[in-house]
Amino acid sequence: MKKRFVLISILLLAAVAATAMLSGCTAVKEEFSPAAADEEYKNQVMSSSVAYEYLEWLGGEDMRSRYGSVDSDELNVNYGVGKAAVKLAAEMESMGYTPVEGVSISVNSEGYLTTYGGSEVTGIMSYSTAMQGQSGVNVLYEKRATNGSRGQIYIITHFDNLFGTTSSGATVITAEGAYENGAAVASALYTAQLLAAAQTEYDIVFAFLGSSVISASNTIYYCWDGANELLKKLPSLYGKDYDPVLVINLWRLGGENLYMYSSDSPTSYNNYFYAVASADGADFEAVPDYKHSFSEAFGNYVLAPSPSGVYHPGVLNDSIYFMNSGIPTLTYMSLDWEGGKENADPSSPDVAYTGSDTLDNMKLSFGGGETGVQGITEQLNSVALNIVNAITGKNAAMFQEAISTAREELSSDSDALYGLSIATTVLTWAFVIGLLIAAILLRGKNVTKMISRKPQGSAPSDPFTDFKNGGSSGGPFEEFDDDKKNGGGKNSSGGGDIFEGF
Repeated sequence: MKKRFVLISILLLAAVAATAMLSGCTAVKEEFSPAAADEEYKNQVMSSSVAYEYLEWLGGEDMRSRYGSVDSDELNVNYGVGKAAVKLAAEMESMGYTPVEGVSISVNSEGYLTTYGGSEVTGIMSYSTAMQGQSGVNVLYEKRATNGSRGQIYIITHFDNLFGTTSSGATVITAEGAYENGAAVASALYTAQLLAAAQTEYDIVFAFLGSSVISASNTIYYCWDGANELLKKLPSLYGKDYDPVLVINLWRLGGENLYMYSSDSPTSYNNYFYAVASADGADFEAVPDYKHSFSEAFGNYVLAPSPSGVYHPGVLNDSIYFMNSGIPTLTYMSLDWEGGKENADPSSPDVAYTGSDTLDNMKLSFGGGETGVQGITEQLNSVALNIVNAITGKNAAMFQEAISTAREELSSDSDALYGLSIATTVLTWAFVIGLLIAAILLRGKNVTKMISRKPQGSAPSDPFTDFKNGGSSGGPFEEFDDDKKNGGGKNSSGGGDIFEGF
């Protein structure tokens, strides 16, 4: 039985291991050799201080107080998140972008939202957040394709910051929000400036999202309400022309390592963007080996809505709703992947959503002083250059090739993960049940053996019976039966009797 038990265990473990290995196996996606950006243009982009200046602007007194979820009757375009939204809209218009048609709010003479009458403010949409009775805002601007459109590329980033006060009495962080998420907004604005004059085959839509993270009852919640509301509104805003080709999300820039994440399995378009970065000599790190095959496959079945079921940094951001809708996404982020903090230094305090989230602290993590400024600038500019060079100019056709199979790849990966999750779940339960059955059978057999040793149908044996009857050889007291051994004489066992000599 023990051999059978071991054999069952080995077979079940082998099946689970085989499934786990299969989950880690993915088809080799297409590789690319894109052209590097023109050297003069690249130097111009990388040496620019525009992104860093935007980061300083976002940390200023007027812009830092952009708490993303306020009581609906307190939302006002003259202060807080409303004022920040108006200033972002004005910045986009100064670059030549136009408000997405149908996106606007109405405000009264004092700047508060109004349902009837008032003045129209275009480019800003309001919505109810997950917090009952509260509202947030998004800013949406676009640049239409030069000659006919192949669809829309959405460049999104959340601009809200846990700074300010709320009537709910929640504790709100009083910091600049440089890491979460000012640096990403600054890079997005610089990207917008670079794309403003570029010819594109896609409509470029910039969405600055509010209500990504909120605080209630002194607890911080990831809600991504702005992203969710945007996704729900886009089909009606674009109507029959709605065709989201790619969502590019900029999140948590200004950290230790710079990554691009598309999905839990490799995609051709992710390979393409990394190839563009390599061609330009940009300092991007490959996404670590985050795929824990067995646990993620099992999690995919029971831990919706994450596509992988495991909440790693790649999905803990505003792109999650688009990913779950099957829309290709690419998230730029800068952090220590394993720890989720801005760097891997264990002595470094958490920065995001704390009072430490300031530009001065960000500079310190890059060496401080002018060295820190240069380090931040290089990272923000690298992201902007990568996006622009990947979707325009000499690489435009290759981008089209890379993105053409994106939905098919994502769908295939999703189906594979779902099927794998079911198979793994079945095997897991089979393994557990097999162990239980084997344990029961083994225990039952041991009990049967114990019962079979007892005499059946007779009284229990008496170990002294042989002695009482003057027993013959083989009795337990045979060695001490001197009369038997020597015909009634003394024991001559040669010392075998422990009582010898008495």
